[in-house]
Formats: sequence, C-alpha cells, structure tokens
Amino acid sequence: MMVSERKIDRRVKQAKELTKDDVEEIKVLEELEVQEEKADAQRRMAWVALWSMLIFTAIVFLPFFPDSRIKLLGELSALFYIGMAGIVGAYMGMTAYMSKR
Repeated sequence: MMVSERKIDRRVKQAKELTKDDVEEIKVLEELEVQEEKADAQRRMAWVALWSMLIFTAIVFLPFFPDSRIKLLGELSALFYIGMAGIVGAYMGMTAYMSKR
C-alpha cells in the first residue's frame, strides 16, 4: 500500500466515525472561514481605495504636470474620488453596522 492510499483509508475511517454534530460543526466552521475571507477582501479593497486616493492626489500636485492637463482631469478625478470614497464609506458603514448587530 502506498502512503497516499493509507491516508485515504484513514480519512474514510474518520469520516465514518463523524456524527451529525461533527458535520454541523464543520459546516459552521467553514461558514465562519468564508465570512472571514470576505471581510479580509473587503478590508483590503477599502485600504487600496484609500491609498489610491492619496497617491493620485500626491501625483497630481507634482510639478511635472502642467495646469492645463490638471484642468482636463478635473471631472474625471471628481468621479474617481467619489467612487473611491464610496468604497471606503461603505466598508466603514458596514463594519460599524455589523459590530452593533
């Protein structure tokens, strides 16, 4: 018998020994793990949005860009800031809501 076959046999024996309570506990733990991964992804998205706003602001104020180009980017940058601030605000609002719930 190969090592992997022994591991499979052992897992089959362990699976046969699981009770309904064990299966329910495993399901709950998997749901918690998925929720944690979702929260981590949302947190990373909010941080990326915040940093992108800060970096965009710093780049626009560098002396390399002429004023005419900054004026052309005015409307686009307003939409960018609204979108990124919406992501950060939604994350903070949902975090506050979920902590009170």
